[in-house]
Amino acid sequence: MFDLLIKNGLTVIPAGPRLLSIAVRNGKIAGLLDTESEVPAKEVLDFTGKIIFPGLIDSHAHVTYCADFSSGSHTAASGGVTTLVEMPQSGHLPSVFDQDTLSGRIASIQECSVVDCALYGGVRAGQLEHMEELVKGGVAAFKVFLSDAGDYGSFDDASLLRLMQASRRYNCLVAAHAESQPICAMETQDMIAAQKGAEGNSKSRPVISEVLAATRLCTLALHEHARVSICHISSRQVTRIIQEFRRKGLQVYAETCPHYLLLSHDDVARHGAWAKCAPPLRSQNTVDGLWESVASGEIDMVGSDHATYSDAQKSAGSFWSAPGGFPGLDLILPGLYSEGVCQRGLPLSLLAQITASNPARIFGLDYCKGSIEIGKDADFAVLDPSIRWEFHASGTFYDTKSTHYPYEGKTFQGKVTNTFVRGRQIWQDGKILAGRHGKYIPARH
Repeated sequence: MFDLLIKNGLTVIPAGPRLLSIAVRNGKIAGLLDTESEVPAKEVLDFTGKIIFPGLIDSHAHVTYCADFSSGSHTAASGGVTTLVEMPQSGHLPSVFDQDTLSGRIASIQECSVVDCALYGGVRAGQLEHMEELVKGGVAAFKVFLSDAGDYGSFDDASLLRLMQASRRYNCLVAAHAESQPICAMETQDMIAAQKGAEGNSKSRPVISEVLAATRLCTLALHEHARVSICHISSRQVTRIIQEFRRKGLQVYAETCPHYLLLSHDDVARHGAWAKCAPPLRSQNTVDGLWESVASGEIDMVGSDHATYSDAQKSAGSFWSAPGGFPGLDLILPGLYSEGVCQRGLPLSLLAQITASNPARIFGLDYCKGSIEIGKDADFAVLDPSIRWEFHASGTFYDTKSTHYPYEGKTFQGKVTNTFVRGRQIWQDGKILAGRHGKYIPARH
């Protein structure tokens, strides 16, 4: 007997969307059956009219930067995200630079997360001695900055070369925030001198700064036969650079975020610091070009870059001194379905690839995550495509429910109604159904 039978949903499997029933046993997918099959199960759920996606993997989570795994994982569950790949830095916790801090993060996951989590490791320029122990501890990648990152540190050419050599030695992935610090600093000062505010955000960190930093990273990675990923790409100009290096044989991956596909620099002008991020939001023409990169397969994955700063943090000082980042973890699937599938004809299979199967493969999690296949974890995001709804932060699990963030009042087509993690339903029609269910998922490269 199966533990669970999910019937009649349009199921997005690797071969494409199919009307199927899914049998689950011991937290794993145990059978993919035609809808006419009658098999015994302890629980049977009928999802006629709904779309069943593999549980989403957020490739760029910051749930512990402003809050903790409890509110962050609840937010994830409400949006069909079943695995967070959490960044190493935090606003209130020590960065994951060694095994001790890694162990502390793992303990936090097991104490209060309702979804599963993988972890990035942290590394500073010239301080590579803990990389091997973090790799053995299962970190999915190492996060670095090519622009100023405050106390976390950044990498110049020499230190980046040493990092590429070490990453090849340990067979680990390096994920980079790719912007040119000298250009961003110069252009930002020009905007301040011209007394520009939010309307000058895109010009203050221009696309050319991303292009130059991505080229620098890829050149060194190719020289050392290393594997790299470029985080939160805002323009197709960067994906074209990546394509050039792929043709040369480099293993390089491209990540963007929902806000670069759903918002534009007009939203920064309207919402000010609450829509500030780095790289910044771009013109609508740039947004349309980035969608072309998604449709052509040039974008490998979509990560939220979710951060829930308070109104006090966003409003203290000027626009230029305000912290960058805003929430959106729960809007990855409804946002990409609404704008990508409904408005731009994005295939359901491609949506599943960039939100689940690709990040699972890239981060070494595909031994258990990323697709609806027999033997994989029974992680599902169930979306009702018929629901048209309006987003309000007051209805979220954000620890700061500000009405000033740029998604406030936006309408989406398609809503996540049910989320399953390893066969257990943790989200149903607006309610969290589980407590401490999440666990740490170590990477296997």
